[in-house]
Amino acid sequence: MTTKIRASKFRHLFGTPFQLRDTYGDALVGSVSGESHVLKANKTFFALPWVKTGTVCVVPINRIGNIPEATPLFVYHDQESYATQINEIAFNPHDDFQLATAGNDGGIAVWRIPGPEGLSADITQPELRIQAGDKRLLGLDYHPLASNLVISVAGDKKVAFWDLEAGGAESLVLPDVHKGLLTNWSWNYDASLLSTACKDKKLRVFDPRASQVVAEVANHDNAKSAHVQWMGKVNKIYTAGFSKTSERELAVYDPRNLSGRLHTEKLSPSSSTVLMFGDEDTNLLFLGGKGDGTISYFDATEDAPGVHFLSEYKSKTPQNGLALLPKSVVNVGTCEIARFLKLSGNRVEPVRFEVPRAQSGSEIFHDDLYPDTYDEQPATTAAQWLGGANGARGYASMAPQ
Repeated sequence: MTTKIRASKFRHLFGTPFQLRDTYGDALVGSVSGESHVLKANKTFFALPWVKTGTVCVVPINRIGNIPEATPLFVYHDQESYATQINEIAFNPHDDFQLATAGNDGGIAVWRIPGPEGLSADITQPELRIQAGDKRLLGLDYHPLASNLVISVAGDKKVAFWDLEAGGAESLVLPDVHKGLLTNWSWNYDASLLSTACKDKKLRVFDPRASQVVAEVANHDNAKSAHVQWMGKVNKIYTAGFSKTSERELAVYDPRNLSGRLHTEKLSPSSSTVLMFGDEDTNLLFLGGKGDGTISYFDATEDAPGVHFLSEYKSKTPQNGLALLPKSVVNVGTCEIARFLKLSGNRVEPVRFEVPRAQSGSEIFHDDLYPDTYDEQPATTAAQWLGGANGARGYASMAPQ
């Protein structure tokens, strides 16, 4: 009996680490929330919590080599001028030079990177400071399509939206239904609905502007951290967590009918929490174990079972942080379709994922691998989105100019 092999243009996708000379060394990483990806990046910079309490190091992507011990830092203090731990970092998806931090004192700070060369001296005054509450902040991110709208998660489980264009005004608060700490969240394709993973072992979908829980379902049986990724083009929600017997698993849900799972995929044995990343251009789902050296990748599909394992990249060095870079950084001449930054110990290492093709080079463009990609421009203002508007994404060609 022969086994039919599923056709996929990404079946032979493989990962390759950059050479040592093209990495970043001496990264003196500090502490953040246990649910953080630790490393955050855009096409121009990457950022890390630094070893000195309350500081963040920002490094230009084009500045390879060791990070100087005396590198300039963003320095965060609480309202009484004491250094306070930063639990999360987030880059503005529409402005490479702005990032926000979430503090242990319940404060959000919005910072400005002076230019493409990064910082030339320590910066101690943020552009904007918001006191989100008196509980520590554990999570922070920007809305993916509305400009200057920030979401925070506090230790008391409060999930709030802050309009930076209105001076940091609190604009929305999700219903108080989470019975455990949120581990992460993910938006649908037009960023109108929000899915959350929580330590109360529930997957929920919210309409934030209606302050409404659209649906909820029992998720992984184990209370260890689960992560969620909404793949918008195939309109499936994927969660990675642990079974009752502590086995890692990937679950697939249909957000239009969240009454139960569509499929469960067993993952490689490990106790590491899984970090999830989605590539909407290719419908590829990447899973990286936080604490092991593996990055697995899957086809996300509309048809059953909704996910198909492709392969995995294995490294002898474990990752304690991962960041998926924007599609604009990939080398289309080598059929590179994704690039990660991997934090391993005190080194940040780029890892590229490429599709082998018989013909490649700067003169050849494989348009089947590179549909038009998101142009990184906001679809609406914060006020427009809060008022009910759902703007359409803009797109840019990946073809070399």
